[in-house]
Amino acid sequence: MTFKELRLKIKEEQKSLAQEIKKGKSKRKQVPDGYVDGLDFDRNYYRHIHIAYCEFFNKTPYKMIEQSCYEAPSRNRIDGYKNGWMGEIDEEALRDCA
Repeated sequence: MTFKELRLKIKEEQKSLAQEIKKGKSKRKQVPDGYVDGLDFDRNYYRHIHIAYCEFFNKTPYKMIEQSCYEAPSRNRIDGYKNGWMGEIDEEALRDCA
């Protein structure tokens, strides 16, 4: 897989996850206690994927991605996503980029 193909694949996954989060948020009003199963997990997953995406593809420093967040993200999780993506890129594609 090339760098561009991987970027588009992850971007599509982010879009579908964002739609799921949007659906889950709209269901909160229908539930008496406002808790929708899986919504917190999806939001946390999206946050970490978004940070990893910005750092990996755009080389954006974390300080510019989140400026006022009270709970720091899991660096191990973010680095795991980035390492996994690096493994998906073909060696030929890496040589072409260098």
